[in-house]
Amino acid sequence: MSVRGEVAFESACPMPDLNPPRVLMAHGGGGRMAQRLLDEIFLPAFDNPLLAARLDGAVGELGGARIAFTTDSYVVRPIFFPGGDIGSLAVNGTVNDLAMCGARPAWMSAGFLIEEGFPIADLRRVADSMRRAADAAGVRLVTGDTKVVDAGKGDGLYLATSGVGEVVARAPL
Repeated sequence: MSVRGEVAFESACPMPDLNPPRVLMAHGGGGRMAQRLLDEIFLPAFDNPLLAARLDGAVGELGGARIAFTTDSYVVRPIFFPGGDIGSLAVNGTVNDLAMCGARPAWMSAGFLIEEGFPIADLRRVADSMRRAADAAGVRLVTGDTKVVDAGKGDGLYLATSGVGEVVARAPL
């Protein structure tokens, strides 16, 4: 409890334990705890200069071309929301990450983790939305994967996407 003048109050937002023994939701938020996972687990395990650059994607030379490569995962609720859905978010998020690397998007992959019982009509709606977003961005979805998890174990639908593009400009940030 803290005291300011005559008024006593309790902290409504306590500082999280920065060294928990298990993964917490805060580890996935892109903040301090996500950075600790990167610093303490992933960078030591996969030590290389492309990862160490900490960009929205890896930028490097491949076969004489300068390319950018990125990946992201999408776990949003609700799946359909005002102005979009998980599908358009996934495509546009991947395209944005490539743009932040100075790259023009070329190809994408998508992994669909689908809970058993998810409505086929909703899956079709997500796929159609992804196609429209990809068409608008000038990127093609060229490969993917589908996995179905047991009913009650998947929260509907999760997407994971990766994108590749040719670096055509200096990264904006």
